[in-house]
Amino acid sequence: METRSSQAVVLRWRAYGESDKIVTFLTRDFGKITGIGKGARNSRRRFPNSLELLARVRVYFRQRSEANLAFLESCELLGPNSSLMEPERLAYGAYLAELAEQMTIDWNPVPETYDLLEEALLSLESGPATASFLRAYELKLLERSGFAPPLHECSRCQGPLAVDGDPHFGPLQGVFWCRRCASAARSTATDIGDFVVSSPLVARLRALREWPLERCRVEPFDAGREDAARLIGYLLSLHLIRPLKSLRLIEQLAHKQS
Repeated sequence: METRSSQAVVLRWRAYGESDKIVTFLTRDFGKITGIGKGARNSRRRFPNSLELLARVRVYFRQRSEANLAFLESCELLGPNSSLMEPERLAYGAYLAELAEQMTIDWNPVPETYDLLEEALLSLESGPATASFLRAYELKLLERSGFAPPLHECSRCQGPLAVDGDPHFGPLQGVFWCRRCASAARSTATDIGDFVVSSPLVARLRALREWPLERCRVEPFDAGREDAARLIGYLLSLHLIRPLKSLRLIEQLAHKQS
């Protein structure tokens, strides 16, 4: 079995047996992988503080073609992540990682998704997770996963979204329609549940998807902030396979601070 290596971010881990760890990584070269680290809970030589949540590492592993679980040989920590251990940043970092895990599949390399998560964690180290930062990350992740709807044109007629008024959003379909196409969709299926989205909000979403994450983190997002969160929440819910555990952690933190 050939030893392989890649830059990676630790997405989650769990104890296995008395001294092992089963760890899921998002790697840049191989996509999402899960491996077992024999003796990892006790080994300071092969896994020196490098299998903790959100750690940015270079992982060395072997993979048998008939097995899904890789054998972890060692891990090198690429940089300190102590600033991400502060409770609020840890909660939001866990959210970023959990989203990336659910929006990727095993052994399917998408370097752009890895780069996005790494950029987001580095940005989070330098400042708080603002509303603009979170919405931008979600939109960029949807785009890199191939699930983002067009934000410049109607998904039905490919014409301008705001050709005859504010666009409509279909939460069950995860698409934007111009007003005429939304009316046409209702004429064939009455329960599409569409609602109007303001043109300025769609323009802001386009900008957040295109701007660098660090700019988004410091960009104010007052008007339409709750509408944006609800809208992108609909888009994400179409592709998540299970509820996000990190949201409970964020809610608990908000409750303590209120």
